[in-house]
Order: sequence, then C-alpha cells, then structure tokens
Amino acid sequence: MRSPWRESRRRRAAWFGLIFAVLLAHALFGLRVLSSVIGWNSAHEPRRIEITLTKQVMPTAPTPAAAAPPAPAPAPRPPRAMRVARASSAPVPASAPEESASQPTPESALSESHKLLASRALALAASAAEASRPASAASTEAAVAAAPTVAVGTVRLLAGSGVSAPVAGPSRPSFAWPPSTRLTYTLTGLYRNGPLYGKASVEWRREGTHYQVQFDIHVSPFFDQHMFSDGQITDDGLSPQHYDEAFEVPLVTPRVRKIEFTPDEVILANGTHATRMPQTQDGASQFVQFVWLFSTRPELLRPGNVIDIPLALNNNLRRWHYQVVGPETLRLAFGQMDAVHLKPILDGPRRPNEYPFEIWTAPTLQYLPVRILVPLDDKNFADLSLDALPMQAAAVPEDDAASQPMLR
Repeated sequence: MRSPWRESRRRRAAWFGLIFAVLLAHALFGLRVLSSVIGWNSAHEPRRIEITLTKQVMPTAPTPAAAAPPAPAPAPRPPRAMRVARASSAPVPASAPEESASQPTPESALSESHKLLASRALALAASAAEASRPASAASTEAAVAAAPTVAVGTVRLLAGSGVSAPVAGPSRPSFAWPPSTRLTYTLTGLYRNGPLYGKASVEWRREGTHYQVQFDIHVSPFFDQHMFSDGQITDDGLSPQHYDEAFEVPLVTPRVRKIEFTPDEVILANGTHATRMPQTQDGASQFVQFVWLFSTRPELLRPGNVIDIPLALNNNLRRWHYQVVGPETLRLAFGQMDAVHLKPILDGPRRPNEYPFEIWTAPTLQYLPVRILVPLDDKNFADLSLDALPMQAAAVPEDDAASQPMLR
C-alpha cells in the first residue's frame, strides 16, 4: 500500500479528514459512556424505582363512579313584601289584654281593612314579579363561584351557556392506583417528507406513595427522546417534584432539560420561576393524571366537554385545554378497542418546542392511553399505537391496606 504522505495534497487532506472524523466519533462516544457510567450530569436525579412485571392487563368493563347524593338545597327565602304581607295577615290572639281593652270603632276598622287589602295586593304583585323574573347572569356566576372546586382542572360544557363550571370534588369515590405498568407502542408517521418508523413506551412505577412515569420514544436512526417525572401520590392525583427530558441524536451530546417543583413555585428549564397552580402536571405525568381523573369521574368523557389542566413545560406554565371529541373504535395490533378521543385546543399560535398530544383513552383498559398522536410540526407527525396488552406488576400487600384508601 502506498504511503498517504506520497499522495497528492488533495488526497492527503482527505486522509486527514477521515482520521479526524474517526477520532471525533470515538471522543463523543466516550463522553456518552462516561456520562452514563460515572454519573455526569446526574446531580440531584432521583433513584429509579425497580419493578418486575408479571401479568397482562386484560380488558374489563369499566366500573362507573358512584355519585354521592346531592346535599339538600336550603329552602328559598320568600320575598320581603311577602313576609310583610304574612306578618300583617297573622291572626291576633284574643287573649291580648291591651288589644281587648281598646276596641276599634267601625270607621277605623273599615280603614284598617282597606289598608290590609292594599298591602296584600302589593305583596301578591311583588311575588308574581319575582317569580316571573329570569335569573340574571350575575346570580348564575355567583352560584358557579359558590360550587366546590374540582380536584384536577375544570370542565366546561360547550353546548351549554358557555359558563365554565368547576366539577364537584368532595363526592369523588376512592381510587385504587394500579401497580407498576408498562405500555409499548408501535410508532409510524412522517418526518422530513419521509416515512417514520420506531417504537415507544410509557412506564408507570409506584412504590408506596412515591411514583415515577417514564415516556421513551425511539426513532431509528434519527433521534431518541426520554421524558421522566418523579413525585408523590396525593388525594388530588399526582404531585410532580422533578421532571427531566433528554433529546439525543447520533454522535451528539444529549440535550437535557430539567424542571423542579416546590410547594409554591415551579422552576422551569429556562430558569424562570412560575407560581405553581393546583394540580400542575408535567409532560410525562399528564398521561397518568388523566387515568386518575377519568377513573374517578367517567362522566367527564361526554363529547363536547373541555378539560383544563395546568401543564409545566420547559419554557412556560399555563393551562392546556383538551376537548372530548367522542368515542371511537381503534384497530390495534391485538384487536379492536373502544376509546375516547381527546384533542388539545390551542389558545393561539403554536409555540416552539411544544407538542400538543392527542390522546385516545380506553375505558375498558383502566383508562390507559392506547393511542397518542404527536404533531412534530405542520406537516410531520408521530403516531403511537399500542402494540400489545399492557404488562403489570403483581399487587403488593399494602395495596389492600385499609389505612391507604387512595392507594393500591
């Protein structure tokens, strides 16, 4: 073989370029290995919960949530004019000594009867006007404001009057959180005007009141995306404490973003401190939060309802609106499955690095998401379809403990 030093200048440059590219690839690969082995970029990362999946989740008929009997409404107070009329028409006791001592004359009795008739006529007219007067918008809003607040988000009826009414929370039945569960998806779609193929998984891990949700998307040979949520299970659903996501492309250091949650605020990936709203979720926990919400309130899945949920993303925290489109029958790899379609409603132009997921939740499969549509931009998308029945861990003894009504 002829030495490259004796080649032409152009060929020597090509040789040096090839050597540099090989060395760079090895250096980047070494950095990724060191990062995963010795823990670089892993400060303050929570310990991963270890799970063992032993059984398949079989479809079952959903158990409707029992609604608590409504509280008796207080009796309406009669109008003031009616109360005056009733007081004036009350019978006078015959044993009153002062009244028996001073009996009215016939002329005074006649004038008193005229006054009594006039007051009764005014009272009847006032009560008729009060009964025929429609309820004003102010009184309607006051009644809505006095209603109890929902544990997660609010629901609006598009077909109604347009008033956003919170869903009552105190009547919510107890909910048995499922054991650790893994869902796997086949990914198809369109990317850069070409077909997209890959796989994805959503993994729910639970250890007592400690939960983790991991959402992984693998599209070979383009990219890998990992989303991870860690937090606590509460009476109001999931309460995230830490969230991170990593976006990886071949031969490039992964781009990692983190979100931290405190009781009062959320520290976004761009460093912004935002006030934490009640029941705020992140990009991974929202899927399991919907499972809790629909399991405890299946009536929310009526077509036309709009469900609001606070969502913390890398650069902002705001309410997202999901409209219940309606039931659909999906053809999945293991057979047909009835699901309910949820579609996000954007309140303005789509913001950079925001992916408004469309979700299909299956009532017969513990309200798990059986299909997820991810619009990458105006033309490209990723469609995740459940490719097998979910796998689930065996129930642990604490699942049946009466001291934990919200946990199983």
